[in-house]
Amino acid sequence: MTGHPEGGIVFFSRHKAGPPQDGGGGSGDRAAAVVPRPVEEETAFLIPQTEWKHLVVRLDGLEALEARVRKLEADADAERAAVRAQTRSEMGEWADRVERRMRGFETRLRDTLAGFGPLGEQVSELTGRHEQADERVLALEGGAAETRRLLDELAEVLDLVRGAQVEERTDLTREDFLVHYELAGRLKALYTQRLPELIQPRLAAERPRDAVRRQAELIRRLCLALFGPAEDGGVGDPDLDELTRVTTDTGRVGLDQQHQRLLERVGAEASNLSRAMNESGYASRFDFSVAPGTVADPREHALWLSCEAGRPVAFVVCPAYRAADRRLLEPLVFTESGGEG
Repeated sequence: MTGHPEGGIVFFSRHKAGPPQDGGGGSGDRAAAVVPRPVEEETAFLIPQTEWKHLVVRLDGLEALEARVRKLEADADAERAAVRAQTRSEMGEWADRVERRMRGFETRLRDTLAGFGPLGEQVSELTGRHEQADERVLALEGGAAETRRLLDELAEVLDLVRGAQVEERTDLTREDFLVHYELAGRLKALYTQRLPELIQPRLAAERPRDAVRRQAELIRRLCLALFGPAEDGGVGDPDLDELTRVTTDTGRVGLDQQHQRLLERVGAEASNLSRAMNESGYASRFDFSVAPGTVADPREHALWLSCEAGRPVAFVVCPAYRAADRRLLEPLVFTESGGEG
């Protein structure tokens, strides 16, 4: 590369050239003519001196960058080598741990397999016991079946004996008579629950001084309407008209829907009881016959509310019930208060 000092022109070719030279040592005089080196024409070009300095700086920077890249590559190679060495070391340690664990598993497996021998013997022993138990169960089931058969035969014999005793004895209750106990229970519920509730509207209208005695008197009239006066001594048809007259005081007391339904229910229940008693095949009757002044005895009488045993009977509230000469329900009586009798 050559240049003219005057114009700062540098010839540049593919050959390495030195820095531009001033003609005449940097003086202001015109330098002697310098004959440039012959260059290959196709690659020669001119570069100003200022640009050449910049280019040299950049080339120096490229060389420094190249050196830095080579250093980074060397560092990367060293780091990869260290990583590979560490990986090989860790892989070796991991392989050692795996091998130690596998040896431990192998040891425990041998111990476990060695323990299967006694366990198999125990299983065999338990299997034998189970088979023996099955045999005993089968034997017990056979014995139980035989026992059941014998019990069935004994039950048949006992039934025959009972049947013979029932035919021979007259003090035993026959099955067809048991219906009267159920009828007596229904009758007691009618006495103590429905009739007292049915008479409440009339009691509320009258507002008597002695409400307990008045209630007992009105319920006595209801029972006479339903089960006949004492002199009839039998079971007749209920007088439903008289039932309504007593309940409403001959129409002077109005009934709400609840008490109207209760009135109809009481009449239907009394009719059903009378029909069932007459169709039972046994003579049935109601008994009002307890003489006034008779001492109230809990063994013979049922006491009305607030009444006391040992006091004289004032009147029968609800009659006794008898069937086939058996008293199934005691008469319900009202006694005189302590200041009387």
